[in-house]
Amino acid sequence: MPRHVTLIAALLAVLAVAGCSTSGRTDSQRRTVPVRHYDLDHPVLFDPAFDPAKLRAVDPCATLRAAGLDRYGKPARDTTGALGVCSNFMKDRNGKDFNLTLSFEGDLSDGSKHLVGGLPTDIAPSEGGCFVRSAYRGGAGPPFGTPKGMVVQLSTETADPCSPAVEIMSDVVRVLRSNPPIGGRASGSLGAFDPCAMIDPAAARDAAAGASSRGEPDGIYACDWQPDNGVELRVEFTTGAPEPGSLPPADIGGAQASVTPPADMPSCRVEWEHRRNANSVGDSELVRVSVTNSNKLPLDPCANAVNLARTVRPKLPTA
Repeated sequence: MPRHVTLIAALLAVLAVAGCSTSGRTDSQRRTVPVRHYDLDHPVLFDPAFDPAKLRAVDPCATLRAAGLDRYGKPARDTTGALGVCSNFMKDRNGKDFNLTLSFEGDLSDGSKHLVGGLPTDIAPSEGGCFVRSAYRGGAGPPFGTPKGMVVQLSTETADPCSPAVEIMSDVVRVLRSNPPIGGRASGSLGAFDPCAMIDPAAARDAAAGASSRGEPDGIYACDWQPDNGVELRVEFTTGAPEPGSLPPADIGGAQASVTPPADMPSCRVEWEHRRNANSVGDSELVRVSVTNSNKLPLDPCANAVNLARTVRPKLPTA
């Protein structure tokens, strides 16, 4: 059966979870408002403020600063990481570590128990910290996909790390709804680009043995094409160090790409470096194009993935 969560609107929802232990079915003793039911196992957007295109345009570091970090101590310099991720390794008012990371993209295992800003939320204490994950989009249901949302990770010596983590997530939600800080992307970055726009219909049909399908976002930096014939396509933007392939590299039109067919499935991944030193830790921005031949049709996934990558690369910004 689908998992449903009761979403209590606006401030009531924020106050209901402030103690980190309140169920989504909590009633107010003063005033209640109409409720809505969201199916976490249905891949729909819960709030247009968190549309992938809007989130890609927002600066995660400016969002984190706008959440009022100075209430908790002295913020440090921003530390950029993966796409849509920013950290601030600051000190609290007692000079102790108060390390925060905000990600615009993460998975939720269970968003049915808590609410933050009206969004179904998973609050997970950990040793020395707390993870708060608030969903803005449902998943396809296990095992096909989990709800997607934002993540606030707090590492601190505070006795109750979940309370400030929940407060910060609440303020992040408020900022993104009311006044999202647009910009902050370096020239040539993949951060503002839509992976679903990287493959046109003709190229998708060619790579999928003539079958047609629409690109469906998987989070904000990946997109899947899943036609009925079982030839699945994927474009993903990520960060890290380029990985060598198990096959000779392929020329995809001015760039060398690694080619890797996994040993345990009929698929192939083509990866190349788009931009070097793209964040505070020196990672590169990477593009990955994959073809999976689930029904083992008479086609070469690596040849199709390489040809598909050659159509993707010209659509990317100049690094």
